[in-house]
Amino acid sequence: MNDEIERPRELRVNAWTGAGSPQQPLPSRTPWAQMEKVAGRTQWLGPPIPVDERDWTHPDVGWGLVLPDNDALSDAERANADDAPPAIRRLLQKRANAPVLRWRKGLQQGYLRRYYTASTPQDLSAQAPNPGIGKGRIPRYLLIYASPVEIPWALQYALNMSTFVGRLDLTGPALDHYVDALIGDWAGQTCNPRAPLVWSVDHGQNDITWLIMARAVAGKLWEKFENNGDLAKRQKLNGATATREELGAALAEHSPALVVTTSHGMTGPLNDEAALRAQLGAPVDTNHAVLGTQQLNGWQPSGAIWYAHACCSAGSDDVSRYMGLLPENGTISSLLNGIAKAAGATVAPLPRNLLGAEKPLRAFVGHVEPTFDWTLRDPANKQVLTHVLCAALYDKLYERYERNPIGWALQKVYKEAGDFYAAWQDAVRAIDKNVAGMRDFALYRQLVAMDRQTLVILGDPTVTLAPVD
Repeated sequence: MNDEIERPRELRVNAWTGAGSPQQPLPSRTPWAQMEKVAGRTQWLGPPIPVDERDWTHPDVGWGLVLPDNDALSDAERANADDAPPAIRRLLQKRANAPVLRWRKGLQQGYLRRYYTASTPQDLSAQAPNPGIGKGRIPRYLLIYASPVEIPWALQYALNMSTFVGRLDLTGPALDHYVDALIGDWAGQTCNPRAPLVWSVDHGQNDITWLIMARAVAGKLWEKFENNGDLAKRQKLNGATATREELGAALAEHSPALVVTTSHGMTGPLNDEAALRAQLGAPVDTNHAVLGTQQLNGWQPSGAIWYAHACCSAGSDDVSRYMGLLPENGTISSLLNGIAKAAGATVAPLPRNLLGAEKPLRAFVGHVEPTFDWTLRDPANKQVLTHVLCAALYDKLYERYERNPIGWALQKVYKEAGDFYAAWQDAVRAIDKNVAGMRDFALYRQLVAMDRQTLVILGDPTVTLAPVD
């Protein structure tokens, strides 16, 4: 292997503006380290605990709720989540009055405050947590109940490195639908785990959908599904069948328990804030048509899990984490800055609607940022770098059909982010020693780490694939 990596002439992202998918030349010199600081080597922390981490009911694993702090309440009221909606309090009661943790702007990233009814509050480190539900401990499974304006995506990214985190941003009847289904484990709501659905758009060799997503994500997962004789009703829609109408019809007919879509995510029009927010991150089909609610009217999620590999499929932020890494006047940077300005920090409408449906989705897994074609394969040896993701969505979810939690299943994706952050720091130190090629390695590793870290779970992290008969 050479000491230098192959630099692409240009970068492509899985975003669709309505007129095209942005791509821009990769400049000969790019920033690599100064825009973001990571404390130490970010990695999966600590040795395995002596209990099964899949068992969130175990007191040394645990489940907890994360809320914005509220200075208008007493310590006891904050510990009891008195400011949470009735549905959230029902969930807390059902889960044996699980710990409530609070996020405050004044706390450093990676810390949560825990209040008690009869003792002094504690600021606890989530970067090196003592897992469990006892005093001074942080549960391994955490549900953030807040919008990304109230509790930023950055906290979820940080918590993902050492805990299993989901987010819920619903109110009113939509929140009741989800919580009631969660408490009852989707009783009476049937989706078929033997009928996974893969919908993969391919816009040709010059597009990221052909180069990486259709082959490295959807294609690799389909190979696993196709080789499992138990999944007799599996279905793949690609090529001419990867339309929004075919997707809607397949969902209604087969009611799959796992839905995997790879495509561009809608990120336009940037000059119409309302229109952008209404279709932000929605899958764009083979005809460049955007998946809308009308194509899904005949389908109730009924406890399915949906993985969407598309730009902004989970939402957007008010400042892109890629800001400053690419020239500000480039097409990709202009797009990301435009999304941040027009949409701000928000959850995308598709997962919000599906999680709040009358028969809701169990979980939606997607990105808050785009994926670059450069970051899904190793530029030195050409190895596709999606095996960890594919293992999470197949090997872990379907492992002996033991109903493994989605948060647990995805943990190695976030470990991979930590590994690449550590490798990025190594490259930065090599830059200081004038090692050839390290500027490119530093940029590449930082982009890969950010790509993995901005994958998020929407919904409760304890949910599992529907039971197999």
